[in-house]
Amino acid sequence: MIHHLRSVLPRIVLVAGTVVLSAKVDHGLPPWTALGFLIGTLLGQEPLSDLWVLLTHRLGGGRFLGVSYGCGRVLWQGTVAGVPVSLGLRPTGGPRLDWGLLPVRAPRLRLWACSVGRLAVHGGLGAWLALSFTGAARGIGLGLLSTLVLLVLLGAPSPLNSIWAVLVLPFRPRALEHHLWSTRDITAERLLWRGRIPEARAVLDGPAPARAVRTRLTAAGVALAEGRHDEADRIIGLALAQGCDPREAHAVAAAVIVCRSDSGELTPATAGALLAPVLEVFGHDERAKLRHVQGAADLARFNGDPEAAVRAARRHAVDARLSPHWRAHAGCTLAAALIATGRPERAGEALARARRECPGLTRIADVERMLERPVEVR
Repeated sequence: MIHHLRSVLPRIVLVAGTVVLSAKVDHGLPPWTALGFLIGTLLGQEPLSDLWVLLTHRLGGGRFLGVSYGCGRVLWQGTVAGVPVSLGLRPTGGPRLDWGLLPVRAPRLRLWACSVGRLAVHGGLGAWLALSFTGAARGIGLGLLSTLVLLVLLGAPSPLNSIWAVLVLPFRPRALEHHLWSTRDITAERLLWRGRIPEARAVLDGPAPARAVRTRLTAAGVALAEGRHDEADRIIGLALAQGCDPREAHAVAAAVIVCRSDSGELTPATAGALLAPVLEVFGHDERAKLRHVQGAADLARFNGDPEAAVRAARRHAVDARLSPHWRAHAGCTLAAALIATGRPERAGEALARARRECPGLTRIADVERMLERPVEVR
């Protein structure tokens, strides 16, 4: 509940602010100042922070794992300076910047300094515009200052953002440990993101990093893609014990259960019984989970609602915000649901798209074998 409220509160504040500003304009507030305030609020929530991360992430020891902009169908995907990048057809989704920290010298100090600079730019720019100008410029400054207050209120519990780095990190010397990546793991994650499974496996099988870092879920993703389900479960358990993000771990664990079912290791009923508690970490809003969590579509299929699974998986299979690896998983989910609804030809098309996204994904062959099995159409 708290996590859900934290994610929607900025939008609530924006809507409420729009209503209040409209009322203030009726009572004499200059319209340009009101418009500027809305622009400043929009800029201060994410674009300003994303721009700062793009400019300073390497100074803080950060390296991008993958970058996407927009949502909907993929307009373009490729690599820029070795980083996987994808662009969606609809620019309304905003940028998604996935990054990790290298164990560079003084990582806490470097991240803290970059975060202080980010907040100083945000607050300083807002104060300068609000105090030195009038009209739209003043409104933009006020909007930036209001979002800074919102960031302070909401950001402290979330690791690696600027508020957390400034207010929490100095008092927790070991707080960065499970956020550190080795160069080898970053390279493997970028390859996994692009769906190049054999190359990612080869990197992970190479020399171990000189400096020990926490277990990454990248190795679990590669094991899952190659059909080594027991190994994937072992790595997930180790990563959880070392303090990784439980939502990320449970997303991979859910995929392991689904792949065990597709390969015939588990019956759909057993897989559904195992999958439901794993997805509880994502909350209890079933409609939200169908929109945002791939495993929820598979759970709908296991529970006898393949049409809901088709609708949800179809969105995930073309979502530019997902990596080709996870879009291929969504394509397999879509194909399995289409098979359950008696549409084998459409299922074959979905599998062909999944193979183009991630040729080394073992699950594709498992779902193809499902086409040969007699299926009761619901």
